[in-house]
Amino acid sequence: MNKLQLISSFSLAGIALTTVLSSLATAKPKSSKPTPTEQSTPSVQGAPVSETWEFRIKEEDSLFSIVTLKKGIASGLAHNHLIAATRYQAQLSADPKNLEKGTFTFSTKVSDLEVDRADLQKRWFPLVKSLAWLTEPFSELKDSDRETIREHMLDSNQLNAKKFPEISAKIVDIAASESQLGGKKFTHKANVAVTIVGKTVARPFSANLVAKGEELNVEAAGSFSFSDFGITPYSALFGAIGNQDKFYLLVNMKAVKK
Repeated sequence: MNKLQLISSFSLAGIALTTVLSSLATAKPKSSKPTPTEQSTPSVQGAPVSETWEFRIKEEDSLFSIVTLKKGIASGLAHNHLIAATRYQAQLSADPKNLEKGTFTFSTKVSDLEVDRADLQKRWFPLVKSLAWLTEPFSELKDSDRETIREHMLDSNQLNAKKFPEISAKIVDIAASESQLGGKKFTHKANVAVTIVGKTVARPFSANLVAKGEELNVEAAGSFSFSDFGITPYSALFGAIGNQDKFYLLVNMKAVKK
């Protein structure tokens, strides 16, 4: 290679190197966009935040009760009964923004059930009537008659209080579902499991659930049969008077956030 060719080769190499360096200097850096696994999930502004509240039941404003119906050719001598639990253990929790996620458990001693207390009869009969369960008011009974009825109720062939001292209930699930009992409308269905004489039976209840501020109001109504629990309904005078197999459970609960 002569001197002129050697100079040309170095000149061309220099031009090529200058071009490469210039390209690198002006090139845009690659994006540092994270991979899908590196991206964080965006938060949704204004979305409701789930929060479970514990509630205290206002016992003086609430009712947990059984309504039994009379039958028989001498039913005029019998009575419809309102049997109420006034001492009990209960736990209620719910998300005020999603009441269908609520939970409720309840238990009471059979011996603590009160039969046909006059003040409760008068206070709650309008609600019972609105459900079309009864058309005539409960009979107001003497204390001695109430005690006799209570003794029959606790007997071994009825609630058998000595062997099964407790009645309990819990909500299995709740869903939006409209229904009507008598003239009263309901917005939800609640599957409720009730344990009596050691046997658990679940039935759908019509229910209303209303949250206002820190208060929660619950109404629930459903029916069972004594035979569901293996109990023969009470009867006397060879069946001339007694109770129907079907009975109702009625809950009207007022609660406030703890």
